[in-house]
Amino acid sequence: MANNKVSQDTGDLKLDRLSKHYGDFCAVDDLSLVVPDGSFFALLGPSGCGKTTTLRMVAGLEEPSAGTISIGDTDITTQKSYRRNVNTVFQNYALFPHLTIFENIAFGLRRRGVKDVKTEVENALNLVEMGHLAQRKSGRQRLRRLLQRRLLQRRQRLRRQLQRRLQLREQ
Repeated sequence: MANNKVSQDTGDLKLDRLSKHYGDFCAVDDLSLVVPDGSFFALLGPSGCGKTTTLRMVAGLEEPSAGTISIGDTDITTQKSYRRNVNTVFQNYALFPHLTIFENIAFGLRRRGVKDVKTEVENALNLVEMGHLAQRKSGRQRLRRLLQRRLLQRRQRLRRQLQRRLQLREQ
């Protein structure tokens, strides 16, 4: 039976000399960068510069033509997308309009087999002051729902970031 567990690798995300070619067209050319562990990261640039292609390679939805992708000391370049411990927020949000805010957030947790989904979702909603909207199906809240779902999937990193913020406030 295949191992379907999500990798628990942690550490900096490293792209080393990453390239993607579609025939003669070069979408990403020799990109190297490091995203520190626990960071929220955004790629900005003009249309057609390779942002989405880069994110798709990190997510495992595209195979690089050259280069490597690693988390910490683990090379994830050829790892299946569903096994990568990464989350990407694309321009087109993968939300279910027929589900409530609560159910949209809980969806990924249930797929990962999280035991106490109700508590995790309620904590996330309260963190972003949306607890009172849990049963709403509001299109105005789409991005916040998606971000909450992604944050829950990465709750270990979120906890570290919150601890850092609390430490900074205490200083």
